[in-house]
Amino acid sequence: MNKLIFIIVVIFNSIALSQNFGSWYEIDSMNIARVRHAMVVLPNCDMLVSGSEADSIQSSAEIYEFSTGKWRYTTPMNVPRALHNLVLLNTGKVLAIGGYKEQSCELFDPQTETWMMTDSIPTYRFTGQTVTELSDGRVMVVGGYYVDTITWEFIILNKVDIYDPVTETWAIAAQMNLERYDHTATLLNDGSVLVAGGNTNAFQTAECELFIPINNTWNVISPMIEPRYSHAAIRLSNGNVFISGGDPSSGYSCEVFDITTGQWKNSGAMFGYRSTHRIYYLSNADKLLILGGDALPPSTEDTWELYDPNALVSLYYESFPINQFLFDNNIQLSDGNIFVAGGGEYEIWPNPYSWPSKKCWFFDVSTEVNEGNEFRRSYKLNQNFPNPFNSQTTISYELPSNANTTLIVYDILGNEVETLVNQVQNSGSYKITFNADDLSSGIYYYRLTIMETGKSYGNDFQQIKKMILLR
Repeated sequence: MNKLIFIIVVIFNSIALSQNFGSWYEIDSMNIARVRHAMVVLPNCDMLVSGSEADSIQSSAEIYEFSTGKWRYTTPMNVPRALHNLVLLNTGKVLAIGGYKEQSCELFDPQTETWMMTDSIPTYRFTGQTVTELSDGRVMVVGGYYVDTITWEFIILNKVDIYDPVTETWAIAAQMNLERYDHTATLLNDGSVLVAGGNTNAFQTAECELFIPINNTWNVISPMIEPRYSHAAIRLSNGNVFISGGDPSSGYSCEVFDITTGQWKNSGAMFGYRSTHRIYYLSNADKLLILGGDALPPSTEDTWELYDPNALVSLYYESFPINQFLFDNNIQLSDGNIFVAGGGEYEIWPNPYSWPSKKCWFFDVSTEVNEGNEFRRSYKLNQNFPNPFNSQTTISYELPSNANTTLIVYDILGNEVETLVNQVQNSGSYKITFNADDLSSGIYYYRLTIMETGKSYGNDFQQIKKMILLR
């Protein structure tokens, strides 16, 4: 009981602060919709995006200029690519690595904005590999899988390839002890690389091993507490490694690898069940931002949350502004802000479907937006605050024009709990208090439906968000 009270106190004290950690803003959309593309921050801090599999595998590339707040096309790649990787090398050039059924690689020169073919990666892969920049500037690609198109056998790899930006060539490194894909690879302070979990020929694993670059060897180390794949990992400021989520049954759980003892220990669980998500460190707040991987039934939105890497507890949980998958379409900028570009948008109600997106978002960790930046004002349903909540919470939304407005709360089974608003409202910002004194702990949803006045049918806006009642 005392532990539960402590957790609740930590959560509600932190929620008051979390509102100052950052906000999402919609920015200029890309010129084309993209999925399974790659992103990298250029030396001048602008954003380069290349490739896509929106309708076919594409070679196009474009750059987001922060000075103008706009996207523009740049020279396309020599080879169409999807599920590839972009890495900024210590030479200042960008390396495009392989892609789906693709071994060729090329270099982008930000000065001339031209692409030049370079050495091809030795190992044939579909996807599932990790890409890690080593302490000496070399780039290491580990594991992955491909499908034999003759036998249709699923081939999981223990292969390791390393690219040298000085010689611009690939070399085959020592193989891992275990074949794996959808694992994590984390660079440690001593220059070694911790590879954890993943899918193997015997399904998911908790097994871990350590790559020592100086002598090109792999050492098997203590396994994680839980087997997991499609999880996320980050090196903490104290040198330990934090791992969160993953399939098949570890989506809420977290654990930490202690570099001093070489052992894993349990960490506080996340609010959202997550796989194929990302973790970013917000240095100004000394918090982790855990982003995406939460768009699973019965949820109708992808989410993010703040996690305390010192107390090892989750602090705050919020929905992304729109229904947009947050898998491999996000990256952290040099100033700590987060950038989301494209991916897939989706709807679940009344029928599930998704489509390629060109929409882009910016998470400003300082919450202060330059006056010169223009962000779009539209219908907006905000995350309830506080969340999680005990007894009461506030739901806010914005109307840019007069509209017929309906705001309804549902339980996790889709049963209507309470209608909070059902009337014509003038344009403006609104805050509604939801009292949950008579409800039990659990997950609830609230849906905002908007129809502009003067219309006889059709909705202009509809969005659903998730909230957590914690007794």
